Amino acid sequence: MPLPKHFFLLLFLISVSYPILGASFPILPEVQVYHTVGSRGSTYSTGALGLSLHLYDEPAGPGRYLHFLALSIPEKTVAWKSRVGDLFLSKNGTGFEIGVHDQWVTPSGKGATLSLRKIQWPKVRQADSDLGKATSDIFHMGWSWITGTPIITVWLMGLDIATMYLPHDRKLEMQLALGMRTVF
Repeated sequence: MPLPKHFFLLLFLISVSYPILGASFPILPEVQVYHTVGSRGSTYSTGALGLSLHLYDEPAGPGRYLHFLALSIPEKTVAWKSRVGDLFLSKNGTGFEIGVHDQWVTPSGKGATLSLRKIQWPKVRQADSDLGKATSDIFHMGWSWITGTPIITVWLMGLDIATMYLPHDRKLEMQLALGMRTVF
């Protein structure tokens, strides 16, 4: 069974087995979609599905959440092919993210995230030659805000530091991401 399926099975078992834990620490679903561009040529869209565990609320401060996300990166998005550095994807990329998210009540709708992402690129190519697989380790710093009423969408912006382990090289890249997530 792949890693994301193990992850969701484990979270399901924990939430079903411990109703007291679930009442004390509510588990919320989370869906994100965002696009990333990088300083070394990376450009790809990501869909993320996972859970956020509400840890606590600080008095007159933010609520803190621990989140776990399964990531999916398509080989091709509407108008462009996904790239990692100067290489193109030949298969969809997958990965996971674990992080901490703070959501403020005052000012309303503002949030910040620190997380780590691990992405597997199973097959990359340059021109017509397949080069094999690659991976990325990403340190993500994100900010979120809400616009409009009723609150349906939370906008996301991220600044990432990525280490890309490509078939013949290792590169460091600064990345900028912009996207949204749905409020539940």
